Amino acid sequence: MFVRRPEYFAVAALGGLLAVAASVFTVMSLDTGITEPDRKTLKKADDIVVRAGSLTSSSDEEIRIAKDRVEDGFISCGDYVISVMTSPEYLLTGVSDNKFAEDLCSVIYGEVRPDEVNYILEDLKDHSRISAIDRAITSEDKNLGATGNPSGKGSVISNVSLETTIDSSEKYTVGIREASGSYTATGDEVRTDFFVDGSLYYGYLNFTDGKNGKSDYREFVLSWDTADCAPGRHEVYALLRSSDGRGTVISGGEITIPEKVTIYPGSVAQGLIPSGNTNAWYMIDCADSDCYINFAGLSDDIRVSLYDLKGNLIGSNENPGIPYAMLRGKEQNTDAVAKETGITGVSNCFYICASRTGSGSDIEKDIDFTMIQSRECAYFDGCYMAVTGDDGNGKVKLTDKDKITYEVERKKAGILPINGALSACIINDSAVDKFLDIYPEFDYLTRNYAYYMNSSKSIAIRCTPLEGYSANVTIKADSNGNEVILEQGQLYEIPQGETVITCTVTGFDGTSGNYSFYLLNGNDEGDFSENTLSKFPTSYYSGLWLLHSLHPGYVFTAYNTNLSFDSALAAEDSQGRSLIQNSSFPSYVKPNSKVFDKPDWMAARTEVVSYFMDPRNYFTPERIFAFEMLGFDPRVHTIEGVREIIRGSFMDGSADYDYAQIIYEAGENAGVSPYFLASRIIQEMGFNGESALCRGDLTGYEGYYNFFDIGAYATTEPGGAVINGAKYAQWGRDWEAQEITDTEASFLLPWTSVERSIKGGALWIASGYIEKGQNTLYFQKFDVLDDGTDRYNHQYAQNIMMAYSEGLRYYRSYDSIGMTDAGFEFIIPVYNNMPESYGSLPE
Repeated sequence: MFVRRPEYFAVAALGGLLAVAASVFTVMSLDTGITEPDRKTLKKADDIVVRAGSLTSSSDEEIRIAKDRVEDGFISCGDYVISVMTSPEYLLTGVSDNKFAEDLCSVIYGEVRPDEVNYILEDLKDHSRISAIDRAITSEDKNLGATGNPSGKGSVISNVSLETTIDSSEKYTVGIREASGSYTATGDEVRTDFFVDGSLYYGYLNFTDGKNGKSDYREFVLSWDTADCAPGRHEVYALLRSSDGRGTVISGGEITIPEKVTIYPGSVAQGLIPSGNTNAWYMIDCADSDCYINFAGLSDDIRVSLYDLKGNLIGSNENPGIPYAMLRGKEQNTDAVAKETGITGVSNCFYICASRTGSGSDIEKDIDFTMIQSRECAYFDGCYMAVTGDDGNGKVKLTDKDKITYEVERKKAGILPINGALSACIINDSAVDKFLDIYPEFDYLTRNYAYYMNSSKSIAIRCTPLEGYSANVTIKADSNGNEVILEQGQLYEIPQGETVITCTVTGFDGTSGNYSFYLLNGNDEGDFSENTLSKFPTSYYSGLWLLHSLHPGYVFTAYNTNLSFDSALAAEDSQGRSLIQNSSFPSYVKPNSKVFDKPDWMAARTEVVSYFMDPRNYFTPERIFAFEMLGFDPRVHTIEGVREIIRGSFMDGSADYDYAQIIYEAGENAGVSPYFLASRIIQEMGFNGESALCRGDLTGYEGYYNFFDIGAYATTEPGGAVINGAKYAQWGRDWEAQEITDTEASFLLPWTSVERSIKGGALWIASGYIEKGQNTLYFQKFDVLDDGTDRYNHQYAQNIMMAYSEGLRYYRSYDSIGMTDAGFEFIIPVYNNMPESYGSLPE
């Protein structure tokens, strides 16, 4: 519903507000008497009223009422004509003096008489339109004249110049809209009317005078708050009127006001662009704070835009392929806006538009997202939350979409790293106009990269902040201590040796983050190139240089498998050697695969096997531990490190067993990394201890434990692997003979307790894998050792992701106790005829 506004706009001047006369007449005599007209005059008056009413398309009922009022003597015929021909409805048509004269002539005489038109035009040179109407009607019949005796010129406006319009260049109009410009006026009797779909609305006119050395010069700002208007398409006009009866349309056109959802600071709201719609609009009042809007969990790419309280675009942001987008805005000076526009109660409002982007967006599908209105946001307990408090002592307050709050340790709150981050970075080789294949491929969460080259290159680097327009980026190149500040896209010649390029992102709130690119042109200053890189294929160089740059104490040893990569891949991609769980990674499953083990372990796609087989996909600080030598090392292995690996799992906080102590002792006794043992238990038993083999409660095999799933080979029978594991815990390899060999006894079989199972299993692993050369996670998953035995058959697990995921657990454990810089040795396999591409995983 539109709210009709009967009031006129306020008119502000330098000295204060000037009251505009309620009457449109410039000069009125005190004589207000109306004589009763004769019958002939009444007929003439009726005709004039009808013709005047037609100028503004008055209805029959409106004309009948006007005729009655004239006939009853409440108003004169001249009064009615003046009211029509000085009305906004008439003036909005942009009536020139010539058109006015023709219309007046038609009203009085029923036709355009050229002589009378010229007479009216001459009269307008010295008189106002109001006076001209009265004089023309009186000349026809003195009994039809206006009440009183209107005369004089009145205030006259001219030379109207418009700088900005009330409508918007954007498709949609929001906020306080303004039209500004200037005019000259002979007096101060000027007002403005503002119309939306023909209804008069609140608006505000501020003007200053006397500038440019001219006493009659005026500069004006006309303001209108679109919040007063309902959503939809509207015809909008602003009319500048003066007391001489003239008017000028100073702004107008068709606008569309979007429907908006109100959101609030510190809240979490579900957002939606419905199917069939191209955008969705929101409004937020940030009171006395800056504006922070975070979009997360995007079901498709979107473009987000932020508008200030005047509806002006602050900035837009889109991050293709990244499930986040941010909008930021500084607190607005509402007092200044109120003073400028004359509008009271101006609030620190911002308007947000989320729109579909790109040709890939399916208009028939909804786009869902979560909006978090806080400087920081978190992903905690499976939900996006606003960070609404920080006690300064390591705890934060989180608020979810239902306004439920949580007090959480900051490091466990899942704070999203979105402030001071990049969404994209490309380094272009200018000689060939091609992007450098930095390692790893750019991802906004990854802060360190490397690239090896064997000749100089001229490059240009371009970075895009995740916060878009509201963040800044500085780029610095450091080569042998020589620092250079680079502009975006500036060419830079990479010299011989080592160069580090650092891109520093400073976010809207001042949070900064660095992205480092370690470039090596030829040999390094030390001996790493000569003693390490030279032992590996060139395609390994970028990844290994990255690791060396971050952790110079690491030792990398090449192991030549003497296998072609394709032949090894073909073997690992057969006979159910490489499985993936369909419920966790359905896109990784080979089409039409059978279930090799319950509940849903199926054959992995060939490209998935290739990805996890390729050593180059492990050359990051988090994944390299798939190649860590798994022997026990008292310098790096601690009980606390074990506790960190099992934190939160079924082994954490047990009232019956000190699992960390047991696992540490098992590793120490067997000469095996206890971190490896702890991670392997979680891998095999499940994080929450889903397997009956860690509880000893499998029906028919109660009291037997098998924490490492030894002998638990897969079958197609339901629970077959678990049953086989229980049988091994009871009688070893030959369950039917029910006889434990001396070797099996040395592994502490039967495993009738938690401690016997863990310590005995560690001895079995050491004997069966570590001591046979399968002394890394990678080699335990992929039996590619050139040791004279049949390859591919002595593999610890069928899970294709075993080495990849367990290596990450090791890294996290070392990182938690500050040991990632220790002198680890990594044994890295080398294949013949490696593929050029590292491969990629299905989405």
